[in-house]
Amino acid sequence: MKTSAKKTILKNAAKNVMAGKYFASITAFLFYGMMVLCLNRFSINLNRVFCLSLMNALNLNAESLLILCLSYVIPFLFSVITNVFQLGFCLFFLNFATGKTAYVSDLLYGFFHHLGKSLKLSLATTLVSFFCMLPSEPILEMLLGTAKLSVSRVLLLVLAQLVFLLILLPLGLALSQVFYLALDYPDLTAGEILRLSLKVMKGKKRQLFIIQLSFLPLYLLGVLSFGIGLFWIVPYQKMTLTLYYLDLMKPSDPEIA
Repeated sequence: MKTSAKKTILKNAAKNVMAGKYFASITAFLFYGMMVLCLNRFSINLNRVFCLSLMNALNLNAESLLILCLSYVIPFLFSVITNVFQLGFCLFFLNFATGKTAYVSDLLYGFFHHLGKSLKLSLATTLVSFFCMLPSEPILEMLLGTAKLSVSRVLLLVLAQLVFLLILLPLGLALSQVFYLALDYPDLTAGEILRLSLKVMKGKKRQLFIIQLSFLPLYLLGVLSFGIGLFWIVPYQKMTLTLYYLDLMKPSDPEIA
């Protein structure tokens, strides 16, 4: 089936599945948002204290390479923790997709079941996302007025961002199914799940990328609605990606080596 046809079928099916279920989804995302906000605030404050302590102890200034590198450590570790919620989101939408009842408490699944494996999978996916967007951080700081960069350095960062995307975006797409697979194959180790995701996504990355890209206009509309529309758009996308996983695994379960 052509990608355009599959995309239309999956998105229409997602609309049907989500009919009457948006209240539960919005409640889940509000809960997730509050948890992430609290963790982010805590990580920012902890990171500030950590960096100031190092600067005082080692007599370094805020521009030193060591401080700049270490300033990413705590936010990254907290990103790994918050990314564990993705396992719960996959369970939440899989329950809806398969006709079961989904609960907000599903979001905490990864913290109470196989936490070690959940953290390893979260670490792998967070590393890809972190390095994929790393060159964009200084550019964003410049746009926000918190940093000054020369034109040549901006061009170098933009070029680096394009290179990182070309290298790491396919890997991110290849690992996109790890949390779904962790739910379907609970006996597999984190390494086996990562390899299985690479296997099932072989030759499918472009297809998934086009499906994800098709939501970009909706996200732009969501931003223009002061973020209110995102409460409907994000669950709609999540369900589409969940149905994509179910369709991906439907022909036959891949042979697990």
